[in-house]
Amino acid sequence: MVKNKVKNTILKYHMLEKGDHVIIGLSGGPDSVCLFFVLKQLSSELDITLHAVHVNHKFRPGAAEEDQAYVEELCKRQAIPCRTFVYDCNAMMKEQKMTGEEAGRAARYEAFSRYGEELAQKGIPREQIKIAVAQNADDQAETVLMRLMRGTGPDGLAGISHIRMEGGFLVVRPLLDVWRKEIAAFCEGYGLRPRIDHTNLQPIYTRNKIRLELIPYLEEYFNPNIMEAMVRLSSIAGQDKDFLWDCADKAYHASRTDGESLSLEKLREMHPAIRQRVIVKAFEAAGLTQDITAAHLFAAERLLDSEEGTKTLDFPKGYAMEIQYGQVRCLRKKQQPDRLPSVKLSVQLTKAPLEEYQPGTAVFDWDKICAVHGREAQVCLRRRQAGDYIRLRQGRKKLQDFFVDQKVPRELRDQVPLAAVGSEILWVISCSGRFLKKDRYNEKYKLDETTKKALLLEILCDM
Repeated sequence: MVKNKVKNTILKYHMLEKGDHVIIGLSGGPDSVCLFFVLKQLSSELDITLHAVHVNHKFRPGAAEEDQAYVEELCKRQAIPCRTFVYDCNAMMKEQKMTGEEAGRAARYEAFSRYGEELAQKGIPREQIKIAVAQNADDQAETVLMRLMRGTGPDGLAGISHIRMEGGFLVVRPLLDVWRKEIAAFCEGYGLRPRIDHTNLQPIYTRNKIRLELIPYLEEYFNPNIMEAMVRLSSIAGQDKDFLWDCADKAYHASRTDGESLSLEKLREMHPAIRQRVIVKAFEAAGLTQDITAAHLFAAERLLDSEEGTKTLDFPKGYAMEIQYGQVRCLRKKQQPDRLPSVKLSVQLTKAPLEEYQPGTAVFDWDKICAVHGREAQVCLRRRQAGDYIRLRQGRKKLQDFFVDQKVPRELRDQVPLAAVGSEILWVISCSGRFLKKDRYNEKYKLDETTKKALLLEILCDM
């Protein structure tokens, strides 16, 4: 029964492929021991190689060491390689201000990733390294119920995913469609004696209270099938979640303009459910992958509807959403400018005539430059400085005003490569549209019929 359920789940979600190396998170408890033996039974049929990783969290002195010894002996008897990692999760809680559950999870997934990297270094392709963990259907129902009480959206109601990427490896949950009572019957039927964490039997944590007190109450007085109803809800919400994120992915790419900016006009045309997900994707691209709440997204909605000019909204961990010139950018605030883009400049004097403004080049009348800056004039490649200016057809213009006119975002202005003589800008280099739509050149020193000597600037290496 359990074996067939697990096999069907693996096939339905394409969890494992022929030749995969599967790292089993083996705590020694009933769930992970069941998963261990079911995958061992299926290993020949699926053509997979099993490994086990045990994490000693040092939460329960004495008992934790007994769990470790149990797992290592079990793997030895079954001829499955096992690695144990020891983490002081109590210290992690204090140092990183985590809950016990957060510290334990962080330790486990770091251990899985470390062992996965060891396998990859031995030449096993990363896509053939999978991590199998033992959440079950009861865990799914409890998670959905807990999130429902705390307040959540469709993504939260989807609960625990059957598969997801974590730390560079695919994490799979083959037991997610198996109930806890089925796992207990499997262990009993095969004479297995898994370790029991007695803290799971005490109503001292929120999840334990839900399992031990709330669910029995709901089953007795409201719905005897409440667990099945929660799992059914997670399945329906999961389908909606996948569809909405697929739509959001397409909308995100369709709304991108130059660089990482989004079109304000296109964002305003989107349905709020899609628009909010597009904002999340934009922050993920900028490096913010968690801690965005519904409150942040509602505030972003209000900002997008505002008719003010330049607007900024703070997000967690030093990130912000900024709107200016009809563009929306999600970025880290006060980020240091990138190093000068990988542009190298060749400077040489040559005889005229030369054709002006070939891609990657700029040509100026050297005698005209010397008439203004002297024969010792030096051309350099740099970022902007105070007092910079450029001469255009309309006359002399401050570089700052030029950037405003060209709608170059403020946070990018310190990154634009400039070819300059003193404070005068000869060439504003667009880097293939990264900073502005096209290169701009100083108009005062254009070649004409009187030009005898030309200054040729050429990009040798561009992004």
